Amino acid sequence: MESQSQEERLQKEILAEAKSRADKIVARAQSAANSAKARAEKEIAELRERTLEQSRKDYDQKARNIIQGIWMEERKMWLRKREECLETFFASLLKEAQELKDGDSDREKSLRNLAREALEAVDCDEMVVKVSNTDAALVTSNWLEEIAGRRLQATIVPDESVKGGLFIESADGRLSYDNTYAGRLLRLKETFRRELASCDKE
Repeated sequence: MESQSQEERLQKEILAEAKSRADKIVARAQSAANSAKARAEKEIAELRERTLEQSRKDYDQKARNIIQGIWMEERKMWLRKREECLETFFASLLKEAQELKDGDSDREKSLRNLAREALEAVDCDEMVVKVSNTDAALVTSNWLEEIAGRRLQATIVPDESVKGGLFIESADGRLSYDNTYAGRLLRLKETFRRELASCDKE
């Protein structure tokens, strides 16, 4: 009887020891699980924050790209419109100049100024001068000499393609200056565009 009692106590002690060890294992496992869960939650939170931050950066970049695209398109439209306005303006100037009648004081004055500028550019005494049929009667060698203030040997050639102003070329063809209304206006366009472009940078 006493032997049986000792055996039962031994069994109880073994079971108690086993239960104690099991409880410790379970506790350690639970602690490890909680730590793993905490780490996972922290990593997930950090990943979510990084993802959100990257999404914000991507969104900001896309927004900037869209705004930049809109600005560039607006500028293109504005430049096209400005160019259209310039072309209309220059075309009206050219038309107005070309339609000045023979004998008109403004036409004669402009032709004199254009001739003076062209003669300064083509520094020679023998030349070919192309003028419109309208101006052929006015533009003579003597008239050019008076403007240049020196002796000249000028061959005057009426040219249907010249609508006003004059084109001067040295006799050897090495020097030339287009001071027709169309040529003068072309240079004026480029100067005007450069001035506008410099204003855009300011």
